[in-house]
Amino acid sequence: MGLFSRGSREADNVALATARATLTSDDVDQVRFLITSRLFVHATKLVRDRTGLDLKKSRQIVEEIRYGTYVPPVRDTPVVRVPGTNLAERTRALKAAGELHQATALVVSETGMTEAEAGLFVGALNAEA
Repeated sequence: MGLFSRGSREADNVALATARATLTSDDVDQVRFLITSRLFVHATKLVRDRTGLDLKKSRQIVEEIRYGTYVPPVRDTPVVRVPGTNLAERTRALKAAGELHQATALVVSETGMTEAEAGLFVGALNAEA
Protein backbone atom coordinates (compact mmCIF):
# COMPACT_ATOMS: atom_id res chain seq x y z
CA MET A 1 0.00 0.00 0.00
CA GLY A 2 1.29 3.39 -0.98
CA LEU A 3 1.19 6.68 0.79
CA PHE A 4 -2.00 7.69 -1.00
CA SER A 5 -3.90 4.45 -0.56
CA ARG A 6 -7.64 4.18 -0.92
CA GLY A 7 -8.05 2.82 2.61
CA SER A 8 -6.66 6.00 4.10
CA ARG A 9 -9.10 8.14 2.13
CA GLU A 10 -12.03 5.99 3.20
CA ALA A 11 -10.94 6.22 6.84
CA ASP A 12 -10.74 10.01 6.49
CA ASN A 13 -14.24 10.09 4.99
CA VAL A 14 -15.60 7.97 7.82
CA ALA A 15 -13.95 10.23 10.39
CA LEU A 16 -15.41 13.32 8.72
CA ALA A 17 -18.89 11.79 8.50
CA THR A 18 -18.75 10.82 12.16
CA ALA A 19 -17.62 14.32 13.09
CA ARG A 20 -20.43 15.90 11.06
CA ALA A 21 -22.91 13.73 12.95
CA THR A 22 -21.61 15.00 16.29
CA LEU A 23 -21.97 18.67 15.37
CA THR A 24 -25.31 20.13 16.39
CA SER A 25 -27.09 22.84 14.44
CA ASP A 26 -26.12 25.26 17.24
CA ASP A 27 -22.46 24.32 16.75
CA VAL A 28 -22.73 24.99 13.02
CA ASP A 29 -24.42 28.34 13.71
CA GLN A 30 -21.59 29.27 16.09
CA VAL A 31 -19.02 28.30 13.47
CA ARG A 32 -20.83 30.45 10.88
CA PHE A 33 -20.83 33.38 13.31
CA LEU A 34 -17.10 32.96 13.93
CA ILE A 35 -16.46 32.77 10.19
CA THR A 36 -18.42 35.96 9.50
CA SER A 37 -16.46 37.59 12.33
CA ARG A 38 -13.26 36.46 10.56
CA LEU A 39 -12.27 34.33 13.54
CA PHE A 40 -11.27 31.26 11.53
CA VAL A 41 -8.88 29.95 14.18
CA HIS A 42 -11.63 30.06 16.81
CA ALA A 43 -14.05 28.35 14.41
CA THR A 44 -11.53 25.57 13.79
CA LYS A 45 -10.90 25.22 17.52
CA LEU A 46 -14.65 24.93 18.17
CA VAL A 47 -14.99 22.17 15.58
CA ARG A 48 -11.93 20.44 17.01
CA ASP A 49 -13.28 20.60 20.56
CA ARG A 50 -16.73 19.32 19.58
CA THR A 51 -15.58 16.50 17.28
CA GLY A 52 -12.13 15.45 18.45
CA LEU A 53 -10.79 15.69 14.90
CA ASP A 54 -7.24 16.69 14.09
CA LEU A 55 -6.44 20.18 12.85
CA LYS A 56 -6.52 19.37 9.14
CA LYS A 57 -9.94 17.71 9.20
CA SER A 58 -11.36 20.40 11.49
CA ARG A 59 -10.21 23.06 9.03
CA GLN A 60 -11.82 21.07 6.23
CA ILE A 61 -15.20 21.14 7.98
CA VAL A 62 -14.84 24.87 8.68
CA GLU A 63 -14.08 25.45 4.99
CA GLU A 64 -17.14 23.39 4.00
CA ILE A 65 -19.30 25.55 6.26
CA ARG A 66 -17.62 28.72 4.98
CA TYR A 67 -18.18 27.92 1.31
CA GLY A 68 -21.65 26.45 1.76
CA THR A 69 -20.78 22.87 0.84
CA TYR A 70 -21.40 21.52 4.35
CA VAL A 71 -24.42 19.23 4.44
CA PRO A 72 -25.46 18.07 7.89
CA PRO A 73 -26.24 14.38 8.20
CA VAL A 74 -29.85 13.37 7.79
CA ARG A 75 -31.43 12.15 10.98
CA ASP A 76 -34.62 10.15 11.29
CA THR A 77 -35.23 9.95 7.55
CA PRO A 78 -38.24 7.76 6.89
CA VAL A 79 -37.64 4.99 4.43
CA VAL A 80 -40.41 4.97 1.87
CA ARG A 81 -40.88 1.44 0.63
CA VAL A 82 -44.03 0.59 -1.23
CA PRO A 83 -44.16 -2.88 -2.76
CA GLY A 84 -43.92 -2.74 -6.51
CA THR A 85 -42.29 0.68 -6.70
CA ASN A 86 -38.75 1.32 -7.77
CA LEU A 87 -36.30 3.90 -6.48
CA ALA A 88 -37.24 6.49 -9.11
CA GLU A 89 -40.95 6.25 -8.24
CA ARG A 90 -40.29 6.61 -4.51
CA THR A 91 -37.92 9.51 -5.15
CA ARG A 92 -40.52 11.21 -7.38
CA ALA A 93 -43.10 10.86 -4.59
CA LEU A 94 -40.78 12.54 -2.09
CA LYS A 95 -39.90 15.25 -4.62
CA ALA A 96 -43.59 15.91 -5.31
CA ALA A 97 -44.17 16.25 -1.55
CA GLY A 98 -41.41 18.89 -1.40
CA GLU A 99 -39.04 16.63 0.55
CA LEU A 100 -35.97 17.16 -1.64
CA HIS A 101 -33.48 16.52 1.15
CA GLN A 102 -35.17 13.23 2.06
CA ALA A 103 -35.35 12.25 -1.61
CA THR A 104 -31.61 12.85 -1.91
CA ALA A 105 -30.95 10.89 1.29
CA LEU A 106 -33.01 7.98 -0.05
CA VAL A 107 -30.96 7.86 -3.26
CA VAL A 108 -27.69 8.04 -1.31
CA SER A 109 -28.74 5.24 1.05
CA GLU A 110 -29.85 2.87 -1.69
CA THR A 111 -27.26 3.52 -4.38
CA GLY A 112 -24.10 4.65 -2.61
CA MET A 113 -23.97 7.81 -4.73
CA THR A 114 -22.42 10.92 -3.25
CA GLU A 115 -24.84 13.60 -2.08
CA ALA A 116 -23.95 15.75 -5.09
CA GLU A 117 -24.64 12.89 -7.52
CA ALA A 118 -27.89 12.03 -5.77
CA GLY A 119 -28.95 15.68 -5.88
CA LEU A 120 -28.39 15.72 -9.63
CA PHE A 121 -30.40 12.50 -9.95
CA VAL A 122 -33.31 13.92 -7.94
CA GLY A 123 -33.20 17.18 -9.89
CA ALA A 124 -33.30 15.34 -13.21
CA LEU A 125 -36.41 13.33 -12.32
CA ASN A 126 -39.60 14.55 -13.94
CA ALA A 127 -42.65 14.90 -11.74
CA GLU A 128 -44.63 12.57 -13.99
CA ALA A 129 -43.26 9.19 -14.94
